[in-house]
Amino acid sequence: MWYSSVYRDVYRDVQHSPNNYLCKLTCRRPKSQRFYATLTNQYKARVDRGELLEDPRQLVLLRKFEELGKKLESNQPPVANKSFFSKLFSTTSRTPRINGLYIHGGVGCGKTMIMDQFYDQVHSQAKLRTHFHDFMLDVHERIHKYKSSLSPALLRQKKGVNPIREVALSIASETSLLCFDEFQVTDVADAMILKGLFEHLFEQGIVMVATGNRPPEDLYKNGLQRSNFLPFIPLLKQHCEILDMDSPVDYRLLDNKPLDLPGGKAAFLLDDARVDRLFEHLTGVKVEQATPRTLTFLGRDIQVGVSHGPVLLTSFRELCMSNHGSSDFRAIAKTYSHVLVKDFPQLSMKEKTPLRRFIIMMDLFYDRAVKLVISCHVPIIQIIDLQVSTDSAADDIRLLMDDLKLTLAEAKAMSLFTGEDELFSHKRALSRLNEMQCNDYWGLPHRPGSLESGSSESSYSASSGRASGSSERGEGSSV
Repeated sequence: MWYSSVYRDVYRDVQHSPNNYLCKLTCRRPKSQRFYATLTNQYKARVDRGELLEDPRQLVLLRKFEELGKKLESNQPPVANKSFFSKLFSTTSRTPRINGLYIHGGVGCGKTMIMDQFYDQVHSQAKLRTHFHDFMLDVHERIHKYKSSLSPALLRQKKGVNPIREVALSIASETSLLCFDEFQVTDVADAMILKGLFEHLFEQGIVMVATGNRPPEDLYKNGLQRSNFLPFIPLLKQHCEILDMDSPVDYRLLDNKPLDLPGGKAAFLLDDARVDRLFEHLTGVKVEQATPRTLTFLGRDIQVGVSHGPVLLTSFRELCMSNHGSSDFRAIAKTYSHVLVKDFPQLSMKEKTPLRRFIIMMDLFYDRAVKLVISCHVPIIQIIDLQVSTDSAADDIRLLMDDLKLTLAEAKAMSLFTGEDELFSHKRALSRLNEMQCNDYWGLPHRPGSLESGSSESSYSASSGRASGSSERGEGSSV
């Protein structure tokens, strides 16, 4: 009967209304507010065990996360498109908005470690922790899939078609808490859609937590068409509390447990022969017997070197001098737990494209606990030459300037050409390379995620909770 369906609708809305007493009596949630108070206690216990050095900035951040955890437990995010009966029985117009956190500071100051500690304590399954670069790759894939599902006639009309809004609604249906590591905007395609994307996400009640190296005002600094990106900054400040956790100490560099590998005393070697010996030790196969490997991802073939099982032996030329992008490095990180790289040169600011690829690769490998071993003729601290060339633009840069119709003076003001982003990121890359040489890092399990976005085991998946994983690494005040 029609009234039975109406009754069910009324009962459902009343049951799930945050303001009705029946819900509070029959659907009692665990009183876990006190659980968040243990974040500081857990931290101090690790300090007492000698695992961490106490840092007052980290303690302040822990208390901020405890406050956020209590709000998440006692509130529910706003629900879009409420039914008539939901509005009828609700005593308030909407649930109070919960602001997230944007934490910026130097490398190795403990931002990610503490965010991961908080994330692990959140009881909700509708949560996602991922590298920001991975998240944006997934967003662009979703936009492409949505557009592909529309008829050409509808696409031509454009009226009523908003792919960014549809993708935001899809994400909001999967998760209510987004935790981003390395919130950094370097791609013009990302910069152009961020304001619209997060406007819709915040409207759906999404709570965002992010770590980054730059304050909001410096995001996408000197980037192409930055004027179109600037409205995102006040939106970010409106929905996130901004915390400066800058510290002169890189705790990763204090780790005194160097790695002792067969075939070499560190994951940073000075000759290719030792890399070959390590490959043979890890696989039980001679290098000349290894199989050349081609990965196929999103319809592209990726030449990566030779491999046996989850161990890849390759060269810097194959990885960073070839036309590889973020999705290619993600495919490699998905497939291999160990990547051994030979013929690694000293990187120069004069060759920004290979340097950018290396930094992207490092971030993706680190986030998935890929064990990276490289051979280079210079010490690790000198692997990136920070001398910025003041010479005229190289031929490839001039071609790009011509395409963008930029003068040399305009180009020099942009980080795309000056290398400012690389200068800003090199400390993070060196810090992570240093940690990759430690036993603690090599003891972490490989976290491959999935190549398919939106799947049940995706690297972008709310049901799996953590995207490509994270851990209690030495990024905190580890000793």
